[in-house]
Amino acid sequence: MPTQEWIRDLLKNQGRKLKDVAETLDISAPRVTDILKGAREVQSDEILKLANLLDLSANSLLESLSAGQLIDSNVSPTPDHITIEGTLMGDGRVLPLDEAHGIRSVAVPPDAETSEGLYCYIMGDDVLESEIKQGSIIIAADPRKHFFPMTPGAIFLIKQIDAQGTEYLLPRQYHKTETGEDWLIPLPKSPNPAFTSLRLDLGKQAGKRQIGDIMNADAFSGAPNAPTNTGKETPSFLQTGPHSGSHLGPHSDHVYTDHIFAAVLWVHRRYMAS
Repeated sequence: MPTQEWIRDLLKNQGRKLKDVAETLDISAPRVTDILKGAREVQSDEILKLANLLDLSANSLLESLSAGQLIDSNVSPTPDHITIEGTLMGDGRVLPLDEAHGIRSVAVPPDAETSEGLYCYIMGDDVLESEIKQGSIIIAADPRKHFFPMTPGAIFLIKQIDAQGTEYLLPRQYHKTETGEDWLIPLPKSPNPAFTSLRLDLGKQAGKRQIGDIMNADAFSGAPNAPTNTGKETPSFLQTGPHSGSHLGPHSDHVYTDHIFAAVLWVHRRYMAS
């Protein structure tokens, strides 16, 4: 295995220390030294934690570990391209891209004013099957840099953090029930206990501004491949069963607008062999 001394140099440039790696990965200092010497591999469940600490995408970290030197594919290959961050799963995990996947970046959509605040993923399962097919490429926008509408049918990435500090990005569609409740729901082929529904509170501030200041429901201009589900009918798996508000797995059953990491505004559909 190659040595990973580049990690030490990157930590120094960022004002961090090796003990930060030990604390983040919950391993001893000697194990961190083994990683630098190439005597220990970074484990699969440590990739995202280390990538977040080093401010790298999971793909950048994997390529750097393989090469034994920093390969920062977090930076777009060209100013008009966005790097694909990884494979987004319905339970919120972001997995490294498969080695066989040939696409590593996509062009910035022509109606996007800037590539800053845009995030690109491969949809890894059927969590939103009726809107986004498995294998499709999605581009999501940070609300602090891009406008997006807060309307039923919109699809958001919800950031959640579990008790161990692991971050998740849950792809869910905004749905308003007949009784006026706001929910973020999955749309799989069949109910899946891993795909939780989340109750949304619109009263929470998004950053320093109220939600209405950045999300004007009347301003939806129909972004390319925008979701078309109006959310008027309540899916059966939200009314009863494993996706009701009483069964939400490891994630919180109540989220706020501050938890919206980004909104899916563009979808490049790819057809997968059945």
